[in-house]
Amino acid sequence: MSRRIAGRAALIFVPLALAVLGVTYLLYASQANAIRSDIHAREEHVLEVARERLTLNIGSLITDVSYLSDQDALRNLLAGGNPEAVQHLAAEYLAFARHHPFVDQIRFMDLTGQEIVRVNKQGEDAEIVPDGELQNKSDRYYTKQTLKLDRGQAFVSPIDLNVEHGEIEQPLKPTIRVGVPVFDGSGQKRGIIVMNYLAQRILDRIHMLGADDTDVWLLNSDGYWLLGSKPEDTFAFMYPDRKDRSFATAYPEIWRLMQARPQSGSLDDDHGRFAYVRADSVSGQTEGETLPYWFVMIHSPAAVLATQTGGLRSRFSTAAAVLVLLVAAVSVGLARYQIYRRDAQQQVSQSEARFRGLLESAPDAILITDDRGRITLVNAQTELLFGYRRDELIGKPIEILVPERYRGAHVGHRSAYLGNARTRPMGAGLELYGLRKDGSEFPVAIGLSPTSIEDAPTVFCDVRDVTEQRASQAKIQELNQRLQLDNAELAAVIKELEAFSYSVSHDLRAPLRAIDGFSQALMEDAGPLLNSEHLSYLNRVRQAAQRMGLLIDDLIKLARVTRTDIKIGDVDLTAMAQKIVTELQDGAPERQAEFIIAPGLHTNGDSRLVQVALDNLLGNSWKFTAPRSPARIEFGSTDVDGKPTFFVQDNGVGFDMTYAGKMFGAFQRFHDAREFAGTGIGLATVQRIIHKHGGRIWAESQPGVGATFYFTL
Repeated sequence: MSRRIAGRAALIFVPLALAVLGVTYLLYASQANAIRSDIHAREEHVLEVARERLTLNIGSLITDVSYLSDQDALRNLLAGGNPEAVQHLAAEYLAFARHHPFVDQIRFMDLTGQEIVRVNKQGEDAEIVPDGELQNKSDRYYTKQTLKLDRGQAFVSPIDLNVEHGEIEQPLKPTIRVGVPVFDGSGQKRGIIVMNYLAQRILDRIHMLGADDTDVWLLNSDGYWLLGSKPEDTFAFMYPDRKDRSFATAYPEIWRLMQARPQSGSLDDDHGRFAYVRADSVSGQTEGETLPYWFVMIHSPAAVLATQTGGLRSRFSTAAAVLVLLVAAVSVGLARYQIYRRDAQQQVSQSEARFRGLLESAPDAILITDDRGRITLVNAQTELLFGYRRDELIGKPIEILVPERYRGAHVGHRSAYLGNARTRPMGAGLELYGLRKDGSEFPVAIGLSPTSIEDAPTVFCDVRDVTEQRASQAKIQELNQRLQLDNAELAAVIKELEAFSYSVSHDLRAPLRAIDGFSQALMEDAGPLLNSEHLSYLNRVRQAAQRMGLLIDDLIKLARVTRTDIKIGDVDLTAMAQKIVTELQDGAPERQAEFIIAPGLHTNGDSRLVQVALDNLLGNSWKFTAPRSPARIEFGSTDVDGKPTFFVQDNGVGFDMTYAGKMFGAFQRFHDAREFAGTGIGLATVQRIIHKHGGRIWAESQPGVGATFYFTL
């Protein structure tokens, strides 16, 4: 009797267990694929961001060096006849180095490689190298390569460690060199300009893109690490005893495949997955050019890859085991029913209830069809998804749920599948759609699992509505395209700001000083010959020139704020405000003013930038309370929408809120400049500082009553 029960139970158990395992596997495969797709998308995003950071940074360096090669002081030096031309050129390079913290050296060399002018960075400052310490660099590779270039060309070196007097400089100084040739007015090549840039900034910006469980590496074109998981492996090519410590040596097969597909890709071996993208030093560079290139790589160790889906696999395995055990119990019950007819009805009812319970609890619509494609069983999710009642579906062909335009082809596909039935997703690589009772269509993902019940071919269909998934994918693509456009626009804006800043600094200040100086000289020398109206005209010319100078200074500060990288730390706002207030009072001791500074105000931010913002806000309050006696200025904090918010409040002249939307734009003024001095740049600078800290700023005011400026960090 026991053998008969076991044999019959096995016949029942096998098809049911296959069906349950098929459905479970389809659910697991769908979830695992979604996890892997998300991880791959994040990797591609990180690699693209790292590539753009590297290439945009190098593009900016080429622009800077080209700018240095077009200085008036350099043209004067090449023209000859001015003994102070070298000092003027050195002063220009010194000012440039002081305003660029990551520039390490700037050199102008003649055609023999002899340094004519050299500026070195010393800590936070820079210095001009004396004539006696200038060197001949004709033997350096970057000198030889740059001397070969023609007008409009630039040399970009690989990233290596700086070497001085034949020794690697300590502490280590990763360096990239950019050079351009210099031509005189007649078109003759007269020398070269080479700028050393501290590449550690590039390495740090790429390194910060890594996550806890993955490493972001940077390789040079020879397969050596410039940024890797082990410090002793980085820049190994600079040390004779480490020449064999390279990525190409450690992972030769991966490196070989990368050379076959040099632009981008993803490779797997026993060590894990290697996703990479090539970063060229110049956009659009071809393989035939000699400019350097690098590979940005994300390494995901095999152990990390296993944990990405390991937990999901464990949960689904447990669920499958439980389901198989339940099916086994159902099978034994059915076998006992057929053998022991006494309690057959009770056992059948229990087994059927358990089986249907599994189907009804499934999160997806599950349909079971016979060998002719007729629906034999559906679960409650099918009714919800397609809008049909069960009795409207049972016995109907499965094509009732397929849009009209696909039905003819679907019959052929169904017949072909039954001829070679296996567990697989349906329509791999295609967009599938279901048809509701009301005639509406919706995208679906379908999994098929074949089996047989009572020797009849049967197909389990797992149907999932993927409307939200496809919408999310489309949204991700849209956001990625928008991010690329935003990055390109940001790079263009930064370049325009830099060009504008230097143009203002070097091209506009000199004529303004000349206007002011010659006007003063004319007043002093010809004063007795001029009447009061003429002297008034000259005073107005001088005041306009001086105001323009202040405006230029403010514009340069605004551009510097936009380009400055922030360094977050604790900022004592109370102490900062008290210091600013003291300086304001010392500047006008005759004014009567009451200052209220809230104690214990702290925040996280860049102390230098926050100082600029707070100085502008308190300075504005001090300026616009000048007609009040006593003036009242308060700095404190409050909560707005549950967030800590700081404010500067005064009882000054105020402004009309109708124009508040224009307040933070450059050159916007609400008061006559003859009454209240200023350039209209201060609040624009404040807004950019606040935005760089991820906060916002707004104001409330009433004419004649005062103004309150609120900001968050």
